[in-house]
Amino acid sequence: MKQNIETLIVTRSVVLLQGLGALLESLPGITSVKGIRDLTNAYEWIEAHQPRIVLLDSDVLGNNPESSLAKIRVISPKTQRVLLVDEMQRLKLLLTHAEAVFVKGISPDALASTVTNLLDSKGDQP
Repeated sequence: MKQNIETLIVTRSVVLLQGLGALLESLPGITSVKGIRDLTNAYEWIEAHQPRIVLLDSDVLGNNPESSLAKIRVISPKTQRVLLVDEMQRLKLLLTHAEAVFVKGISPDALASTVTNLLDSKGDQP
């Protein structure tokens, strides 16, 4: 029996959105993938739909990604946050604010494996 897991991708890149969307839709249990191109609309959608996983392109988060990730944690504690970054230097810092952080260009298999593992976890819920 498949679970209906709502998944959100937040990126301005159409190519990244299409690639991630196709990858996520191929994973067992994920039946709903939504793409949003700006953070304000993403916050509203996350609050209304409480998705299981949100993949965020760091380009959308601006200069303070930590506050954006913290806001998502507050408005949707069960949501697992996966951040895609451009540079390795940000990885260690951001791992305290997201369940997973990857440099863009990660292999699809590695990303799929991580998302599958996140589906088995419970998020920040008490």
